[in-house]
Amino acid sequence: MTENWHQTDQIVMAVQTAEIRHDGVAMPPHLRLSCSLMNIARGHCQLDLCESQTNKKNDIGALVIEVDRPVMRANASIPSKLYETLCQRLTNTPPRPIAITMKVEGQLAVSIEGDLRINSETSMTITDLAVTIPLK
Repeated sequence: MTENWHQTDQIVMAVQTAEIRHDGVAMPPHLRLSCSLMNIARGHCQLDLCESQTNKKNDIGALVIEVDRPVMRANASIPSKLYETLCQRLTNTPPRPIAITMKVEGQLAVSIEGDLRINSETSMTITDLAVTIPLK
């Protein structure tokens, strides 16, 4: 195991699959994205995005990192314009995957090789999302 660890507050991921889900007729739709992690080795994130109903700036969602599996679960509320743009762009196959950078409150220990160090299931607040959508 490595001795070279650094702290990060960002999780970078690439969208692999996407679907729009309705969890009931009275519930609003949400995007379910299955993403591979780019800055953490052997990881995967299931990200649920919904349209924001308020203008919260410092708390847009939550992230749960499991300790016994390389799977993260996240949910976030994003502005309507970004939600609509993502839905529109995801209907076509982009030339390369859409990249999402999730900023979290707090720090994660990641090795130079990309291994994540946590001792137990970890919950964190998502404070921001940056999205890169390839056009061609």
